[in-house]
Amino acid sequence: MNRPGTHPRQQDSLITSEQNRAMFNHIAGYYDGTNRILSLGLDGWWRRTAVRALAPVSGRTYLDVGCGTGDVALETIRQAPQSKVTGIDPSPGMLEIGRAKIGNAGLSDAVSLVSGDVLRMEFPDGFFDGAITSFCIRNVTDRKRALAEIFRVLRPGAKFVILELTEPAGPIMKPLFSIYAKVVMPMVTKVLSSVSAYRYLSDSMADFPKSDIFSDLMQKAGFVDVRNRRLTGGIVTLFEGWVPTSQP
Repeated sequence: MNRPGTHPRQQDSLITSEQNRAMFNHIAGYYDGTNRILSLGLDGWWRRTAVRALAPVSGRTYLDVGCGTGDVALETIRQAPQSKVTGIDPSPGMLEIGRAKIGNAGLSDAVSLVSGDVLRMEFPDGFFDGAITSFCIRNVTDRKRALAEIFRVLRPGAKFVILELTEPAGPIMKPLFSIYAKVVMPMVTKVLSSVSAYRYLSDSMADFPKSDIFSDLMQKAGFVDVRNRRLTGGIVTLFEGWVPTSQP
């Protein structure tokens, strides 16, 4: 958030794209294990839920934006065998780990993880049958442009799913999460990963727009029937939207 007397940010995210890439390169080797511990094992269930919402179909082609270490891409293939997934991510460190996972699973023909920027994708219009992004859109410097690019590369009728960490609300979850973020997360990350990176995580959750505001941004990008639902008391939110079957 901007402090009184400061100039408004010229980007949506709290850090620049270069800082984002450097941060994820730094924590890549610890990313999966730290997330399992910090989420109490729920991160896998969140991703499975998001892929179920996408409802992938065997034989079709999907885009995973901010694919990281490849867990969503792997889950997509698990739920829809014979489908194809292309994942893009700006972090070489995360991609290296993801490619190793894909290779170990024998799915190199089904999943391709490539270096890419969601603000400037090289795919043709209407190329994918669906798209998904998990724990990524919070870090994008220009969300309006990113949503427009994702909309562009999806065919008419395609579904787009966003899974994102959000700050929980309510008299119980909000104070509990505040304690967890200020006390537990620093203790865990001091041992396993990077305290500063995971401090950014809680800060960026607080900075992310309210669900209705972000849903409106999706609608302005062209998506229809946009909806959102909170999971685990609002610690994560699932956003869904469709590309219209025909343009006006």
